[in-house]
Amino acid sequence: MDEIAAPSLSGEAWRSYYQSDELSWCAPNRIAPEYFARFAQSDWIGKMLRYTRVQPGPATRVLEAGCGTAMYGLTLARLGFTVDAFDYNEEALIFARKLYAKVAPNADLPIRLYCGNLLNIDSKSGAYDLVFNQAVLEYFTEPDERARVLAEMARVAKPGGWIALIVQHTGHPFRRFWERLGWSGYTNQPATTRQTPDELEHKLRQLGLVNVNSDGLYPWKAFFFYPDWHRRWKLTENLVYLVGQALHRGVPLPRAWRKKLGLQFLAIGQKPPA
Repeated sequence: MDEIAAPSLSGEAWRSYYQSDELSWCAPNRIAPEYFARFAQSDWIGKMLRYTRVQPGPATRVLEAGCGTAMYGLTLARLGFTVDAFDYNEEALIFARKLYAKVAPNADLPIRLYCGNLLNIDSKSGAYDLVFNQAVLEYFTEPDERARVLAEMARVAKPGGWIALIVQHTGHPFRRFWERLGWSGYTNQPATTRQTPDELEHKLRQLGLVNVNSDGLYPWKAFFFYPDWHRRWKLTENLVYLVGQALHRGVPLPRAWRKKLGLQFLAIGQKPPA
C-alpha cells in the first residue's frame, strides 16, 4: 500500500443499494447454517478451489477483496481457511455480520471483516495464498479503476499464490435476445461493463500471471434464466430447479460451451513463484 486511493466509484455506487437494506440474493433471516455446507459444494466455491488447488488450513491465507455480504469468505472460513474479507461499505458488512451470527452462533470462525478500498488494499505485498472476489470487477466501469483493481489483487498475492475472479457474464451471447424479450438487465444495481472469459484471461496475462484459465459456471441455467415464467408458481419453479440440477450433474457440457453459456464465469491466474 503505497498511496491513498481516491474514493471508489463502484463502491460509492453500491452504497445506496446496501443502505436500502433489501438484497435480492441475501436475506440473513432466511439462511440456515446448513446452507453454507451446500454452498461449499457449489460450482462457485468448488471450481475456484479445484482450479487454484489451495488447501484448507490455518496457514492458508485468503483475501476476499470486495466481500459484500462475505458469503464466500464465511464459507471458506468454515472449511478451515484463514480469511480476511473487506468491503468498501460498512453497510455491506452489517449483512456480513448477520450471516456470521447465523453460520457460527457458538463458535469463532477464522475470518476478519473490515472496511477497505479495493483500489488500495490495506495489506503488505505478497501476503495471501488466494485473493478473490465475486460479482465485483464488472461494476468497475472505468478502465483505469478496473486495471488498478487487478494490479492490487496481484500485488497482495504471494509468489506462487492465486488470483480468482468470479464475474457475471455481461457479454453473454443470449443477452441481446433476453433484452428483446424485455429483460431490463441487473435491475436496481449499479451499471456493469462487458466481461467475457477470454477478455479477462487476456487481462490476467497482461498482469504477468501464469497458468491463466477460465470456466463457465452453471451454463444450463442460461436456458431457464429469462423469461422467468416458471417462477410464478412454486411447483414450476421447483420443477425447473430440479431439471437444471439434473442437467448440470448428468449432462456436463464441454468447457468451451461452459465458458460461452455460463451466467457467471471463473477466471484464475497464478503469480509467478519468486
